[in-house]
Amino acid sequence: MNNNIRRIPMNEKQLVVNFLNRHWGSNHPLVNNETLFEYYYADGNMTNFYVLEDGGEVAAVCGYIKCSEEENSDIWISIWCAKKGKNGLGLALMGAMKELTGAKVMSCNNIRENTMPFYTFLGYHPDKMDHFYRLADRNEYKMAVVNNKGIPESAKRENTKLVQMADIEMVKQNFAIPQNMKPQKDYWYINKRYFEYPHYEYKVYLLYSENQPVSLVVFRVNESDEGYVLRLVDYIGRKEDFHMLSGFIDELMAQYDCEYCDMYCWGVDGTQAGFVLRDEADTNIIPNYLNTLWQKNIDYFFFTSDPDGFMMFKADGDQDRKNLG
Repeated sequence: MNNNIRRIPMNEKQLVVNFLNRHWGSNHPLVNNETLFEYYYADGNMTNFYVLEDGGEVAAVCGYIKCSEEENSDIWISIWCAKKGKNGLGLALMGAMKELTGAKVMSCNNIRENTMPFYTFLGYHPDKMDHFYRLADRNEYKMAVVNNKGIPESAKRENTKLVQMADIEMVKQNFAIPQNMKPQKDYWYINKRYFEYPHYEYKVYLLYSENQPVSLVVFRVNESDEGYVLRLVDYIGRKEDFHMLSGFIDELMAQYDCEYCDMYCWGVDGTQAGFVLRDEADTNIIPNYLNTLWQKNIDYFFFTSDPDGFMMFKADGDQDRKNLG
């Protein structure tokens, strides 16, 4: 292990903030906003940042977000930055992060497409997330640009139901989180990410089949001046059970008066639950940015250290957040 790499304690967090303000290119909201820094990166008396020092000065930093309360939690890389001319040291730090943290699975949501070769070089798997959507049956769409109104048939399976969870205690009482998931999330994470998130309200549902809990599904209603959109932002369960959501998406869109439901993900097949895959041949525009509305299709890219059985969704890592200063 490189002796010049060290984890930064909370009493030295300004070292990280100053470096990123100098070398990121703009003031990053997650490190300059005190509330968000505490939420994402504080871990007791330590931060979830490592720095690589060269010649007594910081040459690169890497921050991460934990998927669970475990000491060797799986992680999402959140911020990675190297000083100009020190890209090799930046790569060295990124290459060491999995061993430094003890994570079994290390991933990053929303990397730049032009950086994908760097992750391949380091032995990771970069890819593009799938973007699935399902339109509500309407005569007019104010946010989506609908040139082909294709709405696949989607009916509920027998003896399935979707029940909203009021808090983490209700989740604990009714749902045993499957083990050996990639990444492995826990109740601490679910509570922090969805029930205690400071800026958005999430709707957490438990999917049942034959009165047995199957999976946890998380939605967010995105409000804009033009109306509402439903976003499926997380799914915790076996990917083989995702099809059991069929029929429920229409009900939720009607309940919350949403124009469409969309889902950025990797590792599940949304078409099994009535979604349409937005591919290159699709002439519809399903906007990602609604505040303010930007009618453009957006692609998201990611990497993972272990793609076999891996699943990723929009809210993973530091994504699905307000762009706060």
